[in-house]
Amino acid sequence: MPEKIGGKLFYTDEEAEKLGLVYTPEEYAHNQAIFDQFEKDRAAAGPAPEGTTPGLGGRFSDDLEGTEFEGWTRDQSGQWFDKQGRPVNNEK
Repeated sequence: MPEKIGGKLFYTDEEAEKLGLVYTPEEYAHNQAIFDQFEKDRAAAGPAPEGTTPGLGGRFSDDLEGTEFEGWTRDQSGQWFDKQGRPVNNEK
């Protein structure tokens, strides 16, 4: 019997297989080839231009874009800075 958690249905392996929700080896190989090609293209793209946010572009580039944290940055130590470059208190 599927279990509903947070509005999502979760099936056991046996239930998923019976319903045809499990990839066949051919489907898995096809999808893996698509992901492999994506990784090759991404690796060949090189670094993002100076002054831009690295990422996949569009809404996937910057999780902070359009929020009150837009423009914030973090250094190697994990310290956050606001868009004016002022350090932000990391204490919770």
